[in-house]
Amino acid sequence: MFNLISETMKNKLLPLIIGLFLLITSGLNAANTKGSTSSIPYKFPNSVMYGRDIIINDDATQDQQNAHVSVAFNGWLFAVYTHNTSANSAGMTLLKSTDNGITWTVLADYSATGEYVAASVVAAGTNLSNLKVFFAGVLKVASDNQIAWCDRYDGSTGAYENEMFNEHNNNTIYDIATASDYRYPAVGSSPYSIGFVYSKFGPISDSVILVTSMDGGYTIGSRQPFACYHIYGGKVSISYGISPSRNDGRFFLAWEEHDGGSSTEGYVYTGHTNLWIYDPIIDKVSLDSLDGATSIDVCRNPSIATQFNFVDNTLLDISAVVLFDRYYTATGDWDAIGLYNLQAVSNTLTNWHRLNIAVSNDNEMECNINFDPTYNNFLVTYYNATSGVLPYIVDGINLTNPDTWTVISPGYNDSPNLSYPYPKVEINAVVTKVAHVWVADGTGGGVAMFDAEYSTYTGIAQSHQSDQVTLGSAFPNPATLTSNIRFTLNKAAAVKITLYSIYGQEIGVVCDQTYDPGIYSAKVDVSTLPAGSYIYSFSAGDFRSSGKITVIK
Repeated sequence: MFNLISETMKNKLLPLIIGLFLLITSGLNAANTKGSTSSIPYKFPNSVMYGRDIIINDDATQDQQNAHVSVAFNGWLFAVYTHNTSANSAGMTLLKSTDNGITWTVLADYSATGEYVAASVVAAGTNLSNLKVFFAGVLKVASDNQIAWCDRYDGSTGAYENEMFNEHNNNTIYDIATASDYRYPAVGSSPYSIGFVYSKFGPISDSVILVTSMDGGYTIGSRQPFACYHIYGGKVSISYGISPSRNDGRFFLAWEEHDGGSSTEGYVYTGHTNLWIYDPIIDKVSLDSLDGATSIDVCRNPSIATQFNFVDNTLLDISAVVLFDRYYTATGDWDAIGLYNLQAVSNTLTNWHRLNIAVSNDNEMECNINFDPTYNNFLVTYYNATSGVLPYIVDGINLTNPDTWTVISPGYNDSPNLSYPYPKVEINAVVTKVAHVWVADGTGGGVAMFDAEYSTYTGIAQSHQSDQVTLGSAFPNPATLTSNIRFTLNKAAAVKITLYSIYGQEIGVVCDQTYDPGIYSAKVDVSTLPAGSYIYSFSAGDFRSSGKITVIK
């Protein structure tokens, strides 16, 4: 028997799950005046075949950080990460996988004196003859000498064609991000455009700089700097947006600003290029101020995504979402929140509306958002630092129920050994499913990890899984009154089993205690639950798994 748990919400209750069910089954967010459709594909959490976590490149001497991934038109994966092996030895590595992430080949391994503090990658092109990979980084050579740069790699020949730009700064460059319009090129780009945004130190106030190439990365078309409203810059994010009614195409940015150089929290802004992708940034809006005093100057880590396809939203405009961490002083924890705009080209204050990703009493942070142009969904992953899990959730193009996201996986990572994972989500257009990278904790520091919604990789079980924990299936299953989850421990471990609805709503905790070595059976009372399918998560020490129980009446 277990007690039902009602999650404490700090701002407002989540909309009824029935509303989400109607949204999914009827596609209420689908219609617009041009007859375009938008719907959330119906899936059970973990019904997809997430495989075992894959180490992208195992090197215990490297402290791998800043992992990022991009999926090419044919499903090939390109990943990049930084590694700093000592106080004065830096590296940045580009890798490729042609077998859905099971094996990775190193394409380039840069080494330098100093420290790499940021990295980003984007694969562009619609066939092998024009497949290019753009990978950018920020190198801190010394406290008063930093470099932002980007190289272009030819995906068909394996040649490094040229360094697109290399900007030195006498002080600090904080972050860099990249985006491309190659699937739906903007007006004036041939064959597509590339956008880079980075933030840099200035003697009076810092600035954010947008660099664009209109010809597939061969030349720089424009460099558009703009000053921060506050003294210091920080993290940056970039996305590309286009729709039938806004078919010129624009780059959209989100960035953070601070009042102090050592501040870890600050303000979040957004803006977009004026009419064309090479124009200056206009309509700059302070997003944290829209949530009142609870969010002003206590936010960080912005991530932006905009729709990019030939489907209009309900307001015949481009949908945009900006997510970020918010430190909630009332309870002293981090929340994953954001705002959305269904008229992103206008980008006025009144067009932005608050949404919640995760606002429980757990520490939830490091959101990353992307867009799936096939199903018109926004895709989100984030880090629950309290539970050590990386959830994956989705919502439709019109954000009809912005506080209720469909949970595809309550936690796709196997190991909870995480400190600052900064997970990323990227859509694979070949299978219309997502891939993830993040940073786990290893012997030498961070380790770049990979898993995918379409992965069937089982690999060799890690020793702490195979020789310490054995998890059996629930029985009976289907069940009417009770079911049992059998597990074996070869050493003492803290065991927690939690039951969820198929939409990721927590129903209750089956058990949460420390067990000695032995064979156990946890009883799950389902007598009061409606008929249907339910997901249980199981953790014992570092071991994590999940399963499904079907209830019949």
